[in-house]
Amino acid sequence: MRYITLLIALLLVFTSCEDVIDVDLNDEDPRLIVDALIRIDTTQQLTAANIKVSLSSSFFGEIQPAEVENMFIQKSDESGFVPYEAVPGEPGVYRPFATTVSPVTDNKIVTSWLTSESEYLFFVTHQGQDYFARTTFAPSVPIDTIEQGDGGLFDEDDKEVIIAFTDIPEQENYYLIDLDFNEYLPTEDRFYPGQQFEFSYFYDAEDTPLNPGDTVDISILGANEQFYDYMNGLLEQSEQGDNGPFQTPTATVRGNILNITDIDNIDQFDNLNRPDAFILGYFSLSQQFSASLIIEE
Repeated sequence: MRYITLLIALLLVFTSCEDVIDVDLNDEDPRLIVDALIRIDTTQQLTAANIKVSLSSSFFGEIQPAEVENMFIQKSDESGFVPYEAVPGEPGVYRPFATTVSPVTDNKIVTSWLTSESEYLFFVTHQGQDYFARTTFAPSVPIDTIEQGDGGLFDEDDKEVIIAFTDIPEQENYYLIDLDFNEYLPTEDRFYPGQQFEFSYFYDAEDTPLNPGDTVDISILGANEQFYDYMNGLLEQSEQGDNGPFQTPTATVRGNILNITDIDNIDQFDNLNRPDAFILGYFSLSQQFSASLIIEE
């Protein structure tokens, strides 16, 4: 288990030599899973914006690639849109493709089209069901410094990485820090508004063995409050397991992609009377800044 601050766990062990307990896992019907987190490097003219689609199975089942009939992104205030097509040889992966009205080149989206103040709408159709999400571009900040610390918190073989960044001033901000190796840390600026924030992250020597010469790639992604809450829920569920928060769901974590098949007005978007009308996954347009660190002794 990775750690940032000292956590004390109470382990209660119950044993029995004779009793057998049957656990009802209460499997639900398969749900569509859409990984539509688009990472945007605003220094590049084009943005790779592939989207992965899969289908959940039972509690112990494997996630399988899924096929969709239709998928596109558009702005709420203009007629142009970005359609998607299946990537040949990569089941469940979809990429943008160029039309006369789409801002797409070489199966990548023109970055400036993704970074306006408009609201962005995402549509996908699967087995005759229509799904929809909306979001806005989420800005991020550069990494000020990244360096290796002196050692571990519990084990001297653990590796410490110290990261610093400066919050965007005069606004409420949320970030998702990608710490490589399927490790993530959501953070909000409640306690460091407009200031530099520095923290240490420790890589467990057993779970994530790092050797001299290894490279750690760190990224800071922009987020909104809903995406921040969503990632916190995924991390609590996965407990930063080997596959990270995007592993087979062991519980249902609601994202922002909802079923609109029977909705006449998508402005009535919250589905308060249809609590199960959603799929797994999230649609986000997140600015990303990255830096790398080479591990020393």
